[in-house]
Parts: sequence; structure tokens; C-alpha cells
Amino acid sequence: MLIQTGSTVLVAEDAGAIAGVVAWHHEDGSAVIDFLASVRPRAGRALLRTVERRAQDRGLRLARIAVVEGSRAEAAFAFWGYTPVARRSDGPRPLLVLERRLPLLTVREVRRSDAEALAALTGRDPWFFAALAPPGWYAAADGERVVGAVWAERRGSSWQVGGPLLLEAYRGRGLEVWMLERAAQYAAMHGAQHIRAAASPLLTPLARDLEDRGWRREGDAFVRDLLAFPPRLETLV
Repeated sequence: MLIQTGSTVLVAEDAGAIAGVVAWHHEDGSAVIDFLASVRPRAGRALLRTVERRAQDRGLRLARIAVVEGSRAEAAFAFWGYTPVARRSDGPRPLLVLERRLPLLTVREVRRSDAEALAALTGRDPWFFAALAPPGWYAAADGERVVGAVWAERRGSSWQVGGPLLLEAYRGRGLEVWMLERAAQYAAMHGAQHIRAAASPLLTPLARDLEDRGWRREGDAFVRDLLAFPPRLETLV
């Protein structure tokens, strides 16, 4: 949702009630958080991590917020990895500007500019990515370099994870789990109740980590009940 200032507003819900809200915009290559408030444990952190992921999807490398110096908000953001970079005194109380450099290694929505790299990973024609930037596709990226791909697709009444595909140098670093979470999130947002991922050599060694997130082994696949185990992306940033 966009408000008249141009900021994006996100709302967290808990059992049908509003648990938190955040507003943010991007400015000079940074995600600027206008305000963040929550009334439920962990809702604020979840909203903050969502803003950070969306900033990464847009290629932004910094997230920034101004808080009252010495406040509980300052302590919370420090715990979440934000450090002071400046002070402001343009209001009744002095403000401290906090900033976090967002990780370069991330899993984001694919872009048309990723076409050649995605084609090399998947064997598909680059046109598929350059012309469509297909929804449900995500790129694992190290800075601007695409190092992996994953996607969620509907097959009849069921949902399937495509991939994940990952360059060898980046395997075994936790990206695989993150990639599956992005695919599961997309499927859940589009009405999926279950999703399957092939038990590939890339995923089989991660069986315990996958089980912790609700994936259970069924024959040659890992299956997840998305109602019982919804995606938890905020823990992966």
C-alpha cells in the first residue's frame, strides 16, 4: 500500500488483528524507514526484515532509521544489527540515525538483466527471462552476480519447487534453505496449502535443517504443509 507521501506501508497481522505496521521509502540508494510500531512480540522484527528483503530485491544496500536517542527503539535496532551514523536535532528531541548494511548474498526476485546468467543455470532460452521476468522465480545473488535460481510453479492442483540450482562454490552455506523459503512463500501467497521439492543431491544433506522448517521426506521428495508450517523468511536475513 502506498500513502500520499510515496512511502510503502506494510501491516503485520496476528489472528486477524493488526500486530504491527511499518512505512518506508527508498532514497539515494537506501531504504529509509519512516516509522515502525508493533504490539506483538516479534512483529516488529518480522516487518523490519520484510523491508530489508524488499530493499535487497530493488538492489538497495543500506537500511536507515532515525530514533530518539537513548530510547528502547535505539536498543532494539542495535540488537537487530543497526549502528549509529549521525545525529539530528530538527525536532523537540535529539534523534540518532541508525544504519545497517544489507547482506550482499541474498535471494531476490529475478530481473530481466539476469537473463543470461539464469539461462546458463537452467538451460532455458534467455528470452524467457528477458521478456517475461517470470513471477515465482528467485535468484540467489552475490552482489550483482547471479549464483543460483529457484522457482515455484503450479501443476494442476499441486505446487512444486523448481530447483534449487546453485553454483558449486555457494553450496552448503545455507542458501539452499533460504531459496526454498522464498519459493514456499510465493506458493503460500497464491493459495497453496502444500508444496513439494525433489530430494535432490543438493537438498538431501540438509534434511535436518529442512525438517526444522516443516519439510518431511516422502519417497523422492520433501513435502511441506504450508498451513502448519508457514514460511519464516524474517529469520534468514
